Amino acid sequence: MTDFTTVTACGECCTGCSKKKEGICLGCIEADGCVPEWAESGMCKIHACCKEHNARFCGVCNEFPCEKITQIISWDPDIVRNLSVLRDEYMIQRISDKYRVRILSENDIPDVLALCEKNDFYYQYCPPYVSEESIRGDMSALPPEKSNQDKFYIGFYDNEALIAVMDLIKEFPDDKTIFIGFFMTDVLVQGKGVGTGIITELCEKLSQWGYLYVKLGWVKGNPQAEHFWKKNGFVETGAENKTKDYMVTIARRKI
Repeated sequence: MTDFTTVTACGECCTGCSKKKEGICLGCIEADGCVPEWAESGMCKIHACCKEHNARFCGVCNEFPCEKITQIISWDPDIVRNLSVLRDEYMIQRISDKYRVRILSENDIPDVLALCEKNDFYYQYCPPYVSEESIRGDMSALPPEKSNQDKFYIGFYDNEALIAVMDLIKEFPDDKTIFIGFFMTDVLVQGKGVGTGIITELCEKLSQWGYLYVKLGWVKGNPQAEHFWKKNGFVETGAENKTKDYMVTIARRKI
């Protein structure tokens, strides 16, 4: 997980830089952008621009991406893509003010499995029963025409305990919509407002970031899922998707 306190305006990280270790340069953040490479012109232009726009780094600026980035950061031909990836991780970490949120990896599969295995009721309606293999598949599953950069399989932590898992697809099926492919809370916290709290925070943050809708599906006939999502403001669209094992009811919430 990226420590954004060490990320510079252009998306780099001075930690580990030989010039900083040798005392030649304080580091972009510590020197407020006035590093040796910019000695003749004063403050780094990217650093100064971020300060002017009150942006933590370029990727989270309201004007990102702009022409300045590719003109000044000529050493990285993929700078816009790299900053976009960094921006998405930054936003994911800030989805909740109450819980620690991070992108999950294959190393987290045992913890995800332990959380999901407790929820027998869910898998009565959504077979097959969960396994490490099915979680690995869920972590990589994508809708048509979407890439890995659009998908975030994330965990919500209360201190060190994983209490919820969510699969998010950004800008699907359109650029103003986020799609929730999967959401499950630990059965030990169900009925205590945790799930509703997470969805409420998510919708508030997504609205701030310019999204208009959240879309998802629940297994038709699952009363628990239908009750939860309707309670949280999701309305059936009238569309349904048929899978091999069940029918999915599509719903949407305006935020």
